Amino acid sequence: MVAHELTFYLAAVVLLVLTVESGLKLLKGDSFSITLFVYGTVFAWYFVDPFITPEQYDYIPPFLIGQSYGQVALFLIGFRVFVPVAVRWTVRRRNAGVFTQSFTPERILIAAGAIWLSLFIIGIARLGGDVVGAVLPLDSRAGVTMWGRGAIASSASGFLIAFAGYMFNAITAFLGVLIFFQRSIFWRLLAAGMFAITLPYFFFEGARSHFLAAALPFILTYLLYARQPLVVKFAILAVALFCLDQGFKFVTAFRGTGFREVLSAENPSEFVDEDLRQRGLNMIQELCFVNAYLESGAASPAYGARYLNELLNFIPRVIWPSKPLIGIDYAKWRGLESPESELGVVATISTGMIGGGVLNFGQILGPVAAGIIMALWSGLLIRWWEQRRSLLRLVLFMLGAGLTFNLGRDITLLVLWPVIFAYCFVRVAEFWGAKPVSQPPQVATFAHDNLRPVQVPAGRLSR
Repeated sequence: MVAHELTFYLAAVVLLVLTVESGLKLLKGDSFSITLFVYGTVFAWYFVDPFITPEQYDYIPPFLIGQSYGQVALFLIGFRVFVPVAVRWTVRRRNAGVFTQSFTPERILIAAGAIWLSLFIIGIARLGGDVVGAVLPLDSRAGVTMWGRGAIASSASGFLIAFAGYMFNAITAFLGVLIFFQRSIFWRLLAAGMFAITLPYFFFEGARSHFLAAALPFILTYLLYARQPLVVKFAILAVALFCLDQGFKFVTAFRGTGFREVLSAENPSEFVDEDLRQRGLNMIQELCFVNAYLESGAASPAYGARYLNELLNFIPRVIWPSKPLIGIDYAKWRGLESPESELGVVATISTGMIGGGVLNFGQILGPVAAGIIMALWSGLLIRWWEQRRSLLRLVLFMLGAGLTFNLGRDITLLVLWPVIFAYCFVRVAEFWGAKPVSQPPQVATFAHDNLRPVQVPAGRLSR
């Protein structure tokens, strides 16, 4: 039981102290309080699961649990130490062209809506014109979806499908944020309509991270910018979190076989286990397994090679046929090897943001390395928040803040692609929307003996 380990309380105290510090800064309006997103992520992924499924930790040796919570404390300390450095490096960089864009919220919505509609039409076409199947993929992972593809796509089309899928995720999140900034009911309803049409797709396709990437920016924007009393906001937030919890339990239980049978049943509750609990928040358990994996001698720290593979994962396999498969060795060690699968395993397993650091740089430096990466990410979020006078940059912040929770499961580009595509959209919009700077008239200066210099507009000089 984790509660028997001293390092559990040490990590909990460190997390509590740092959370209180950031909470006090939040009351003062200090941008440093954005670190609360990281602290909340650590709490959710590393402190909740042992109390939801305590039986899953009964067979883990106590020394592994103690070691893992010690690494959580190391991560938090490393993160807190390097955040000021990251902020100085990111926030103080030049903001060229950020605030010169002239797009109104309506123009931004039109541009985002055009991309959304184009991708939606392409997705429907991929399903042979099945509009209902595109919006409600009730077969989930057992069937086909708008942006579904093989696990190993070696063709250019596979790369383009993945590209379109992440772009669709980013644009959906974009629309959710833009709802709150439209200046008329028509545009607000239009944004809400596109957003609402798309959400069921992300829910039923079975990838919880995709749904969170689309929905969390909307929730955060509502909390910060909706014109309602704070009590009402927190009440709605509580309801939303409850619905997310219950919905994800439902998705986890049926995404492998699809939802048609349970939704068409006269009594759907018969298909639902009464003891169904939230699963997937077990990153502290995976951190224990990662430590055991290294100590068994099955692998040694990769010294950044795994992070490099994640960084280069965007290169299409059609260009790099021998591109490394990420996480396969660890999944095989965990007993998920399957000769029948094209990946060689039934599924890959997320090691968590701290576990990923341990696999890359070892059991001491690894948690600190992961903390540095998250500090850099927090610095980038603070930079975008400081630029919130630009609606485009504010939307970027909301998308990034929403994705922070997903980074707790793995620090990978697969999580960050939506905000990367959104950033590209923002930069293009800022480039085309920048106001041209008029050049002052050229001035010629003449000097004569015993006379002061005289400045005359160059175009009016006489010959």
